[in-house]
Amino acid sequence: MSYTSRMFLYIGMLIVLLTGMMLLSFNTATDIVVSGSRDHLRHAAMRKQESLRAQGEKLLSYSNIIANDLRLQEYLFITIELDADKDGLTSYYDRQFGSLQIDSHVIFSENGDILYGEENTALVDALKDNRSGRNRGQFYFITPSGPVMVVVQPITYEGEVLATSAVASVLGNSWLKQQEGMSDEHLMFFESDNRLTWSSNPYFLGFKIDSDKHVMLAGDRTFYLHKVSMPAWAGDLPDLWFATSETRLLGMLNRYRNWAYAFSLLGSMTVLLLGWLMVRNFRRPLAQLMEATEAMVHGRLPNLDRRESRTELDLLLNRFADVLDALRREKNKVRKAHRKLQETAITDSLTNLHNRRYLQEVTPGLFAQVERDRRYLTAVLLDLDFFKAINDEYGHLGGDAVLVHFSRVLKHNSRANDHLFRIGGEEFLILNVAESPDESVALAEKIRELVSQSPANYQGVNIPITVSAGISCCSGHLGEGSLSRLMRSADKALYEAKANGRNRVVSHQSCEKASDSARRRKPGSSLSLVRDRRKPS
Repeated sequence: MSYTSRMFLYIGMLIVLLTGMMLLSFNTATDIVVSGSRDHLRHAAMRKQESLRAQGEKLLSYSNIIANDLRLQEYLFITIELDADKDGLTSYYDRQFGSLQIDSHVIFSENGDILYGEENTALVDALKDNRSGRNRGQFYFITPSGPVMVVVQPITYEGEVLATSAVASVLGNSWLKQQEGMSDEHLMFFESDNRLTWSSNPYFLGFKIDSDKHVMLAGDRTFYLHKVSMPAWAGDLPDLWFATSETRLLGMLNRYRNWAYAFSLLGSMTVLLLGWLMVRNFRRPLAQLMEATEAMVHGRLPNLDRRESRTELDLLLNRFADVLDALRREKNKVRKAHRKLQETAITDSLTNLHNRRYLQEVTPGLFAQVERDRRYLTAVLLDLDFFKAINDEYGHLGGDAVLVHFSRVLKHNSRANDHLFRIGGEEFLILNVAESPDESVALAEKIRELVSQSPANYQGVNIPITVSAGISCCSGHLGEGSLSRLMRSADKALYEAKANGRNRVVSHQSCEKASDSARRRKPGSSLSLVRDRRKPS
């Protein structure tokens, strides 16, 4: 069979398939809407019931997080037993739990004193009026904003009940909108006295429903309703309903039927037109091959789509696509090898930290960032104490083990914006752009303490090590030789640390000036950390 004959055969089969799919889809849609709408409504209501249960579980998990927080328990003990001020408790709670997705929270002591959340008057009044709900752990109450779900849980400290925590979430219009969204086809609402009191769509507030027939009429639309089951402890809470508009669905189905007929006709005509164009343009694969070869002449490797057909032209196109894929793979290998060589050139092979070459590349950008953002560039120069003695006692392999151990300590405790370098022997460098040099001083002191507390291990032997650090700072580009000046200042501070007994952090006077300037920019900041950090006695 020729290429043209097969093409017309495929076109005829495609037209039959397209028409049959259109008719089948219309009949199937009719069955789904007419016979399956009620089942859909019932299952949707069950999902909403699960959402309500999930809301209660989420609120309970928040309550557990709060009640089991040890720091909060200590603050409560200090506030209640030692009669301390509540400001510390309030500040800690706002800082620790302010991001929890709860609408209100109250903490009250065993004798009824409000320790936190006095401004949540509605919740406070509800707790006073609902003592049984407090004992039971969960209850609801009604506010103008909507029904409120409350979870009550005692807070214990060392086996004794100190206070009780109550967290609440409002199930009003906003919560209903989160569950269902702003839709004219589906509604989720609370009903009281056969009227919508809170709804996912505020347009329908106040409409009446027929709770016996489970129907609501809203203009020219008819909604069918299904009640969402509430937990047994919900009390006299208004009924929660889920509704869907079958009128709109049937209207959509009628429009779909008209579109189905139109698309069947249009699709048949389109397929005929496309088939004629494809037959006329059967030489298209040749044009693709010409375009691909032209792109290769200019150094590009284009993507060619493979064809399922087995004509000579399609086989040739697929073979050419295989050649392009092979060339693309080889090009990727060369690119990866080049990238690996670049990484090797700027990385220390023993510690996998950056080397001096990368230091020269990265510092111009850091100085530019300092000038642009009006920040400070700090250099923390670290040198392992008595490293030569370690080499003499344990050999060069032992010394390498110490260097690797120290580099791991640097990696695990540095920050995301820290640049780590091994600049030679046992000397390491940390560069950082920060608002205040105090951050780098604190980091250097932290690393010094960790190194002194974690000896390196070589062949089962623990090698105790310490490190000395010198810190220098600058607040802008210092012109030619900026890096050299920064390093010389750090080296002077490091020399002072070594001279004063090692195992300490010393800051250059440039950091003291930078720290003072940073505090003037932020008058409320704490005292500077920039000073000589000596070895603890």
